[in-house]
Parts: sequence; structure tokens; C-alpha cells
Amino acid sequence: MKKIAFILVVFAVLFQNANAQRRKSTIKWFSIAVKAGYGNSVLLNVNNIEDKNISFNYLTPSLSYGGRFTFTYGNNIGFGADILSSFFGQEYTINNNGDIYEKNLEIKSLDVFPFFRYTGNKAGYFEIGPKISTVKSMTVTNSISNEFFNSAENISENYTSKFTSLVLGFGLAVYKNERLDINLGARFAYSFTDFTPGYSYNVADDGYYIPTKDILTPTNPLSIQGILEINYYFAFWGDATCGKGRLMFFK
Repeated sequence: MKKIAFILVVFAVLFQNANAQRRKSTIKWFSIAVKAGYGNSVLLNVNNIEDKNISFNYLTPSLSYGGRFTFTYGNNIGFGADILSSFFGQEYTINNNGDIYEKNLEIKSLDVFPFFRYTGNKAGYFEIGPKISTVKSMTVTNSISNEFFNSAENISENYTSKFTSLVLGFGLAVYKNERLDINLGARFAYSFTDFTPGYSYNVADDGYYIPTKDILTPTNPLSIQGILEINYYFAFWGDATCGKGRLMFFK
């Protein structure tokens, strides 16, 4: 037992020393970025897609902009978070017994996206993480006026105020130097959270057109965006002459 304990202690010391040497030889980078994304958005709902009286615009615009902070270990492994202001929604064309009109749902949200990011040696990157969205405002417009439409003032009561999406992204640096990256990429986001809690509301039910199906299905926001990102490295964690690490800012 004593021999086994001694061997374990030796391995622990060797591993700690090797890990310490590796930490000393690996620089940790700190960066901030501004970014913007543009693409489509869809409020996926099986009942609405199968309804012959409803036509989806799968290219309903979505927009996001904001910034991010990233900690990068070496040149490859990164952890960080985006804080974004986003605009998305869904445009429909509805045929109510021959009365055809356009319906447009517009939503604004604040998104927080903590992510893991891997950057390859050739400047390509892959990222993944959960995006937590908080709805800030919501409006609905119709192309015709009708007294039977639900009040737009109460529309937000039918939707959840927060939802979570899985985000996958990839791209590459189109320009790169020691301090600055300009990245172009794409980002896919899909919410597993029902946007209408408990399937309690059909987004196409506006009081004028009432969908025929009684059984509701979940509504899941989806978007695919092209991303432009300008990333600036402002500091790194290096080793001082005394052997202790410290944070050093670029001048």
C-alpha cells in the first residue's frame, strides 16, 4: 500500500510540474469584439406549416449586433460571451376564405451567448453554446383593418418572455495580424424552448383567421445569419521575470 501511495505521489508531482511548465509556455489572450449578423428567421410550427391557408416567408429578416469578450488559451481554445441586441419575427400570408392578407410579427430581444470556440491553425473557427434570449418588445401588424383582430397591445401575453437556443457557428479570419482579426462566418440558432408556453397559443390565430386544428404544436424560433466580427486583442497573461504570471496590457 505504501509503495502504491508513493508511486501516486510521484506521478502527481510529475504531472503538476509538467502542467506548470506547459502553463508557463502558453500565453493566454484577452480580446473584445464588435459584431453584426444578418439573415433569416422562422417561427417553426408544424400545424402552421401544414395549414394550406398559411404561407410562410422563410426569409423573414433577422438582425443582431453587439459585442463579445473572449479568453483564449494559446492559439486554439477560447471561452467567452456575446451580448447582442436582436430583431427577428415571422411574416405570413393568410387566406381567410378568400380574404388574403399579410401578417407580420416583429420581436426584439436581448441575447446572452456564452460559448466555447476552437480556432484552427489556418484561422478557421467553430463555436457552440446556449443563447439565452429575453424578449424586450413585440409588435404585430396586418395589411388589412378588421375589428375581429386581437389587440396588438396584448400580443406579448401569449408568448414566453425568455427562451434558450442552441447556437452553432463557423467561419474564418479574412484579415489577421498580431492584434486584430476580421472574421466572416455563419451562425445557426434553434430554440428547443416552446415560444408559446405549453403550446397554449397558435401564432397565426389573430382573432380573424382561426386555424382549424385544435391540437397545438410547439413554436420554435430558428435563424441562420451571416456574421461580421472585428476582434481586438487588448491584453495577455504572461510570465514576469520573478516567475509569477501577470496580466499585461498592450500599449
